[in-house]
Amino acid sequence: MGMRISGSVVCRPLVRLGRKAWLAGFTVLLLACEASNDAALAGEDTFDHSDWDAILEANVTEAGWVNYKQVKAKYADLLGRYLKALGDANVDKLKSREETMAFWINAYNAICLQKILDNAIPDSVPRALIFGTNIFKERTYRVGGKIRSLDDIEHGILRKDFKDPRVHSALVCAASSCPRLRSESYTGARLNDQLDEQARHWVQVGKDKSGERKNHLDRPNKVYYASKIFEWFQEDFGDSDAGVLAFLKRHGSKEDAEFLDKNKVQVRYLTYIWKVNSQ
Repeated sequence: MGMRISGSVVCRPLVRLGRKAWLAGFTVLLLACEASNDAALAGEDTFDHSDWDAILEANVTEAGWVNYKQVKAKYADLLGRYLKALGDANVDKLKSREETMAFWINAYNAICLQKILDNAIPDSVPRALIFGTNIFKERTYRVGGKIRSLDDIEHGILRKDFKDPRVHSALVCAASSCPRLRSESYTGARLNDQLDEQARHWVQVGKDKSGERKNHLDRPNKVYYASKIFEWFQEDFGDSDAGVLAFLKRHGSKEDAEFLDKNKVQVRYLTYIWKVNSQ
């Protein structure tokens, strides 16, 4: 569980063994050293997200709705173990930008899920502006060796360091209007494909609990009704409605893209529904 640290085998001569045992042991150790050194040179450190995978697979639907009660009843220990591993991880040793970005996305989503449990699975996401609980600003859980808030991870790391607007399709703040929570973890090896798929789902398919599309094009009135997320973080989408439309076109259907090419379309931002994304 947790980080696999490459290059940790110490190569020492074997002593006080019979000749055959010495040769056999030396051969095994030499191969281990070579494999370890090769791995270290390749920078093959990764993080094991299998516990998070197990939780997501068992408790999240294809549409992204979460069975919080089942997580609390059957998977609390597993989630706790995963959160501890996140806290102990040395993120600097992750092998790639993709591996690191996947780590922080998974960390955000797992901590957010835990915070919903911490607040007794409320009807709406706790986000008090002055008094009361705001799960996004609380610094409760350790990640990468430091106590961090959800805002620290989203704004101070993911948006600041990676500058990939698709991250907004992957971070799930537990609200009905959020993009779906994916029923598998993000991984460095598949991150680009996963983010593209998430963005397409968010733009073309995703619906809130009322059944309304989270983003949809009203062709007769030439209006694109877009998630409030695009307005809140417009600077990540070219800092304009035109930039938002460019993202929606890039990840939307072929038919919508063609319509946007041929028509002047206005953007209107939908009201955000903070009802918890429970099943």
